[in-house]
Amino acid sequence: MQQNNSNGVHLEEEMILQMQKLATGRTDEALNARFGISYNTWRKLLAGQPIRPSLADRLKDRIAALQATDRP
Repeated sequence: MQQNNSNGVHLEEEMILQMQKLATGRTDEALNARFGISYNTWRKLLAGQPIRPSLADRLKDRIAALQATDRP
């Protein structure tokens, strides 16, 4: 996670790639159910725009939990 001057952070490209693999849909409902984010936040992530540090921390935790449950 990289800090930005405006108190936003950028997620690592690897994390965004993992989210793309784990996504079950690209709608507000599907993204909220899977990652706890909106479609607008999803678009920000894909565009490489910064997000709040607290959101980045939550996403890291959520992705780790999803990866743990998706493993055979």
